[in-house]
Amino acid sequence: MRKTTRKFPEARLEGIGACQGVAIGTAFLVDDPRGRVVRVYLPAEQVDAEVARFYQAVRIAQLQVQEAIERLQAALGAERAYILESHLLMLQDRSLGEQIEAFIRENHANAEWAVRDVTAQLLDVYAKITDDYLRERGSDIADVSHRIIKILSGSKMRDLNDLANGAIIVADDLLPSVAADLDPAKVLGFVTNGGGWASHTSIIARSLGIPSVVGVKNVAAVVRSGETIIIDGATGAVISNPSPETLRFYSEQRARQQQQQIFDIEERELPAITLDGIEVNLRANIELIEEIEAFRRFNASGVGLYRSEFLYSQAATGLPTEEDQFEAYKFLAEMSGRDGAVIRTFDLGGDKLHLEGFKPERNPALGLRAIRLSLVVQDIFRTQIRAILRAANQADGNARLKILLPFVSNLDEVREAKRIIAEVEKELRQQRVPHAEDVEIGVMIEVPAAVILAEPLAREADFFSLGTNDLTQSMLAVDRGNENVNSLFDPLHPAVLRAIKYVAEAAARMQIKINVCGEMASNPAQVLVLLGLGLKDLSMTPSAIPAIRRLVRSINMSAAENIASQVIALATPAEVHRYLQSHVPHLGAPFLTSAQLSKSTA
Repeated sequence: MRKTTRKFPEARLEGIGACQGVAIGTAFLVDDPRGRVVRVYLPAEQVDAEVARFYQAVRIAQLQVQEAIERLQAALGAERAYILESHLLMLQDRSLGEQIEAFIRENHANAEWAVRDVTAQLLDVYAKITDDYLRERGSDIADVSHRIIKILSGSKMRDLNDLANGAIIVADDLLPSVAADLDPAKVLGFVTNGGGWASHTSIIARSLGIPSVVGVKNVAAVVRSGETIIIDGATGAVISNPSPETLRFYSEQRARQQQQQIFDIEERELPAITLDGIEVNLRANIELIEEIEAFRRFNASGVGLYRSEFLYSQAATGLPTEEDQFEAYKFLAEMSGRDGAVIRTFDLGGDKLHLEGFKPERNPALGLRAIRLSLVVQDIFRTQIRAILRAANQADGNARLKILLPFVSNLDEVREAKRIIAEVEKELRQQRVPHAEDVEIGVMIEVPAAVILAEPLAREADFFSLGTNDLTQSMLAVDRGNENVNSLFDPLHPAVLRAIKYVAEAAARMQIKINVCGEMASNPAQVLVLLGLGLKDLSMTPSAIPAIRRLVRSINMSAAENIASQVIALATPAEVHRYLQSHVPHLGAPFLTSAQLSKSTA
């Protein structure tokens, strides 16, 4: 166990767990990597030379990024290089270069200042985007800007692996290219003030398996270089200058996690069957095609939810072509095996797709998005359906892909979507394009209207997918991203549980399959209730599969049903949590922690 001299009292901060795991080490503070840029006014005769200097820096940056891509491919495989490949696309973007050149010429400004000013304007646009994932793409622009400015100023890129060997990096933010170069054998973890779960830096951290916490406010002002720091990538906790008791607790946690990782590998082939012989399907939620590696590592039973909108955020033009989508969906179908994959049609608004004629909405979460937008801009929807149907055509004759319609609130939306899908099938037949016929079409239940209309919707759908994140948010009228009310966001609220029960019973009556794809499926305590409510098909973050598999194998389904029947009759969320805390330990699942039993705000 690490020994430390405590000069300051223990300090605790909270952030967003980006990659699970406990790390204990010495804090290494990194200052703002962007540095300071000074504006210089250039005489007219120097402007052409300054423009040439800028383009020379861009060429050097392209070579640097290409080298970094090759290093990333060697370390993680070709499929992980897409993050830095997006940087290369930016550096090759003529329009961006022309904007910076125009700024230099019009303002007689030095190249460093021009790069900083133009990219700052782009970053302002990204900062106003409501979607977390798309907003985080601004970090890529900042990364490219930083690289060019470093080249122009003659500064060398620092190797944090050498500077922070055996330490935990603490920074205002870490650029994706910096994170990609981190060596897990040298850097124990990192914690940042900026970033989110879906940022490219966080994605790289999960790929490398580096424990990390992001979005920790004022972390650099609280943590001091050289002092002991603990980060918990599962809960988002950051503790600086820990007490001996805290240090002992997390050292034991870390030891258990390391041992559990060994067990996870040994148990990955074990079936998810309860003690009384009931099988539960454990599927994976995938946001990026590249995450299929984690899907295979944890031996998931297919992909229960693929969020296709991330293809749109990665496309250079904002709209991936039919061929781009076909290749991605085909790879998904091949890798997901006989259990297949469910593709959610894109859940974006017109503002995020930058479509002509669409203006920002006051409340885009309740605006023209998802299925509503698909039925308005049908050419985009038809292109996606063509790609899915083509990719679903497998040599064994079985369609391994399913279509999931998001944000459905009435029957007409489902009927119109099915009509369009049927038309696309007919077009493909007439064009003699190989494709799958009769691909299953599902409805996502995530708004109260869909709950109430569950039985009529079940007559139109082949399957249901319960999106418990949005369903909880809409049922309770709570924005889980609003710090003033997010404490009210509770999937174990009796109203939410009764809604889930109502939908599950409707699906059973109509004899259609139902899957849970929200964060509830990743929380062991909440999974107990879901199982008791009759939901035996769960889709979750791949890394959660081992814990849920252990839970399933440790309980009797009859006990879970008894738990569910009790909590569904309670009146308040507090009563539900108290009941679970007092009764769950008796189910033979000692690995459930108090954090897993407490209410989720994920």
